[in-house]
Amino acid sequence: MSALNKLAILLSSGLILAVPLGLAQKKDQEPAQGQPPHNLTQQADGHWSANKQPEKAEGFEVHTVKPGDTLWDVTKQYLKDPYLWPQVWEMNPSVTNPHWIYPGDNLFIKKMVVVNTTSEPAPPSQSEAQEPPAPPALSKPSTQTPGEATPAEAQSATPVPFPAASQSDVYCAGFFSTIDIKPEMTMVGGEESESKSLHSDRDIIYVNKGTSSGIKPGEEFLILRHVRDFGKYGPSFAAARSKYGHYYQDIGRVRVLLAHENSATAEIVFACEEINVNDFLVPNEQRIIPVSHGETTFDKFAPPNNKTTGKIFMTKEFRQLVGNGQIVYIDVGQKQNVQLGDYFRIVRRLNSSNISLFNKSDYRRYRETFEIVGELVVLRVEANTASALVTVSTEEIAVGDGLELE
Repeated sequence: MSALNKLAILLSSGLILAVPLGLAQKKDQEPAQGQPPHNLTQQADGHWSANKQPEKAEGFEVHTVKPGDTLWDVTKQYLKDPYLWPQVWEMNPSVTNPHWIYPGDNLFIKKMVVVNTTSEPAPPSQSEAQEPPAPPALSKPSTQTPGEATPAEAQSATPVPFPAASQSDVYCAGFFSTIDIKPEMTMVGGEESESKSLHSDRDIIYVNKGTSSGIKPGEEFLILRHVRDFGKYGPSFAAARSKYGHYYQDIGRVRVLLAHENSATAEIVFACEEINVNDFLVPNEQRIIPVSHGETTFDKFAPPNNKTTGKIFMTKEFRQLVGNGQIVYIDVGQKQNVQLGDYFRIVRRLNSSNISLFNKSDYRRYRETFEIVGELVVLRVEANTASALVTVSTEEIAVGDGLELE
């Protein structure tokens, strides 16, 4: 018998509901997923949905649906048990079909706590009450040092892993590739193209492929941009293109609303930056968010470890100097055994531009001297390059700074 049939759920308002109540009926009433609804309407806040915007409710937490959310995920996040999703659906009568919730929809959730439903033990009889208690058993003297955590306490104190980057960092990082991707599906315009040329979140756009190419309503696609004109950003960036391949910027993600034979209408559900005509679409892919290596002390003077080394050869925004929280591209990848989630120290060696003014004439004597100026985590790996996020910086991080795998 599952835990749902053994436990009762106490709502924070004080009402007690038995979990099995109505679940069987709810399952019978659950509609099939079916085709995506076509009767989408624009809500007051601008997002599109087939569900009516619910009225505000006292005592409920509000979750705003993000791209990729499902009732299963939302229930797991708030109630810690995804199998309680029918109760979350029941709390939100505005959701007509639990299979179809839309970014921007508000879901109301009342947190639940588990209570013990076993009956209280009967009071002891008079004879039992009058019986003198047995003397306590002698216990062995404790060998635990005062203030030392017990094994149970030590286990509970184990830090919980947390993401090293955000969804935006991962889906907006961009990448270098030796493959010249040939655009087949491109954006050809938007619902408001007559008044604007740049499009962003919740805008409606048109693409040049439809049902004849297998496009279906509900499908999601990533939007990429092939950056070719590097020269305007400086000679160092032009050299990066010739050496490391084709540079593709991540621009956003769209969901198809309506598909015709040779075209389709889609909604921008996530935008990294403004989306232009001729930006092209590729099938959506699930990208992994790396896990942080925890609360470690950043060691600015750690000795070399003789592991994989490389350098930063370009930054996402074509800047020479960046800082914490910004995207950079490094010249090591799969062929150098670099993996998603790897951490690198950012190393800067002394040279004529950063050595003391009093030692510029003999800086070559100190070529082996270096300092660690930051740290980065790998978000995406290609053959000989990788996209990474700067997680620590003690000063500005520069194009050309070296790397050492931790």
